[in-house]
Amino acid sequence: MKRLALILFAIFSINTYANESLFNKANQLYSQEKYHNAILLYDSIISNGLESSEIYYNIGNCYYKKSDWANAIWYYEKSLKLNYKKSTKENLELVKLKIIDQIETIPQLFYEKWWDNLLSIFKTITWQILSIITICFVVFTKTINLATSLKKDNLSRFLAIIAISLFFISTSSYNKNYSKKEAIIFSSSVAVNSAPTNKSTNLFSLHSGTKVEITDSIGEWIKIQIPNGNNGWIKESECKFL
Repeated sequence: MKRLALILFAIFSINTYANESLFNKANQLYSQEKYHNAILLYDSIISNGLESSEIYYNIGNCYYKKSDWANAIWYYEKSLKLNYKKSTKENLELVKLKIIDQIETIPQLFYEKWWDNLLSIFKTITWQILSIITICFVVFTKTINLATSLKKDNLSRFLAIIAISLFFISTSSYNKNYSKKEAIIFSSSVAVNSAPTNKSTNLFSLHSGTKVEITDSIGEWIKIQIPNGNNGWIKESECKFL
């Protein structure tokens, strides 16, 4: 067993060192403006099963330098899903100015903005950990109170309220970042139809780089919605899922 553990540790160390070397080499290629080669190395790291917000962010920068707006947006969005960073968000907003579709988002109400700001304080995993820790404290204090026959149980009640709040926040954060299905349009131009068939009415058009939310699917067709509330059907092949 000890020998197996040593072998696994050695393999892990070698893989980690190899991926770190590739990452450093890719960064060097980026600084030399060899963006295509840098992308190949970054992609090879992801292929080895090691993805990170930093790698996606760097690939997004490479595509930005190549003026490939759709890919730049896709990789920035992937980076933000793993870890929210102000620099990534700023780069994303900058590249969005380069695409054709400038869609006005439905204005948020004040409490919606407040809630989104609250969710963005921590990553989803952090909210989940805080929720679990608080629940453990509730169980612990409740057990102590029962063992000591204390009549007042204000602390466990207070912790229970916090635990419920944190559980609700972590669930909302998960739904926002992971449950919602989204994609980026990669076709230069795509017609959005009223129904999942080529014979249906063309409602409007979308272009490369536009982000859409996927609300339904039938065969090769997906129903999408854009930030202004408009929706319709396009073929799955016209976009790339996040």
